[in-house]
Amino acid sequence: MAASRLRPAASAGPGAGVIVASAPGRSQDAPVLLASFGSGASLVEVRATAPGGAGAYQQALRADLAARRSAAAQLLRSRRLEAGAHGTGQLQAGQVDSRVLIMLAMLASQHPGRVLAFGGASPGVPLAAAPFRQVLLAGADGRAVAAALAMVRAQRAPYQPAQAGPIRLAGGQTGLLIDFAAPGPLGLLTGGAPG
Repeated sequence: MAASRLRPAASAGPGAGVIVASAPGRSQDAPVLLASFGSGASLVEVRATAPGGAGAYQQALRADLAARRSAAAQLLRSRRLEAGAHGTGQLQAGQVDSRVLIMLAMLASQHPGRVLAFGGASPGVPLAAAPFRQVLLAGADGRAVAAALAMVRAQRAPYQPAQAGPIRLAGGQTGLLIDFAAPGPLGLLTGGAPG
């Protein structure tokens, strides 16, 4: 298959949602960094546009990070959810997507749970801007995982994951993997997310 070369555009076209840029200075057109690959002259960034431009996006991102930290602190006070030292640190730092936090709170309200790992980070993007969108949970048994999965799959946008399903863990235990699409909407925890 032959490689094709992307040509730079003067600006994001009207209605453009995602821009792939190899030149610096694209952040004003599309301030949301989704992924970054390479370095120096071979750096390629995948960016998304944001309503209101870069300034409004940065302000919303700071508010969202603070809200994620606050929500995580509340979640960690629950005796129905275990996260381990590493997961607790990620939660406290605001490195977990709002949709994952909301899903964990919902699931913990029905069944005690244990976070095994967070994942789904975007390559080359700081976790404060593109937090972990994936969580792996340990299930007490197959029935508990099935009940949790039914709750997860019943959610509507923006809380519906891109994928969710049971996963076989070491030792034969069943876990639940939940994965949300990028980018995560800002403002879900503060009531500022678009409807």
